[in-house]
Amino acid sequence: MNNPIYNEYRRSSLFGALLVIALAALGALVHYLRSVDDNVLQRQARLTAVSNQLDSEFAPVLAFMQAVRQAANIKLAIPVAPIDDSLLLLNIADATTSQQPIMADGGMINPELLMLKRLQPYFELVIDTQPHLVGMYYFSEQGFIYNGLPKWSDYVVDQLLLWQKQAQDQGFERDQIFYAEFLPDQAAVMLPLYFEDKRLGSFVFAVALEPMLAPMYKQYKNTEFMLLDQTGKIISSSTARQVQSINEHLLQVQRLNSMPWSLALLEQKTSLFAAGVKEFVWHWFSYAILLGMMLLAMQYRYRRRTLSPMSRLLIHIKRLHSGQSHGVRHVPVGWDEVFDKTFELTQKQRSE
Repeated sequence: MNNPIYNEYRRSSLFGALLVIALAALGALVHYLRSVDDNVLQRQARLTAVSNQLDSEFAPVLAFMQAVRQAANIKLAIPVAPIDDSLLLLNIADATTSQQPIMADGGMINPELLMLKRLQPYFELVIDTQPHLVGMYYFSEQGFIYNGLPKWSDYVVDQLLLWQKQAQDQGFERDQIFYAEFLPDQAAVMLPLYFEDKRLGSFVFAVALEPMLAPMYKQYKNTEFMLLDQTGKIISSSTARQVQSINEHLLQVQRLNSMPWSLALLEQKTSLFAAGVKEFVWHWFSYAILLGMMLLAMQYRYRRRTLSPMSRLLIHIKRLHSGQSHGVRHVPVGWDEVFDKTFELTQKQRSE
């Protein structure tokens, strides 16, 4: 005889298995979305911490630059005094270097050269006092460049004059001006120098960006940091390695306070996706195992408490119908009344 209870049991078992798979997938998806959100928040917190650290490291550099310009204004305000000395200057027009006397043949003092002579300690100590600065230059409106060193390198001269031709004229800008590209592997900050509302020249400070980011790389290993300029273009001197394609990375950006640039954190899209899939599969298996064990436990209980007693009841009815007076010997727990009622109905049917 086809037992409808067994058929319903098989259909319920199949439905329960499908439900286990669906619920496991749903739970794994929720965990995956939460983990992605947590990863984004974690990267944002890391980016904020690094940007604050970068601002704190660059603040003394900016303070030193401002101190140099302030000292230059003070030196210019000091009354000139005769001095028998000269400075090694780089002529922008013909790229030649020459010793230029501070006092001309007519006895006239060049206040700008005298100011540079008085600032010589700043030129000599800039690299020692500010580890992120790798050079200090003065570009004069008179057409020369001064770096405070006793000798000019031909390579530096060529690169410096090339940059000077490509640099945009900032007009009457009085505040600091940032340049993402200066000499190779260097950025620059320019501070225009004005005296009595007349522009005399500009101090240019060469900045090494990669060493500035080195402590962050050491603290956050396997993380790619870089700087973006005002237009969002990657500053090449700020990267520890060449990034082949920005489209292959996830990019998070944090604006810096000490400079008009932004700090970017890059992460491979493929690695993030692979990690997400791995976590999704792990959670899916975990939920599937737990829900599957619960389904098996419920099936076991249903077989013990329903299917097995029902099977014995059918055997009991069959035996009573075949003439056996008592049917089955062992009645399942809780089914006594059902078995007794079946026995009474069978006896009543016989008596009639």
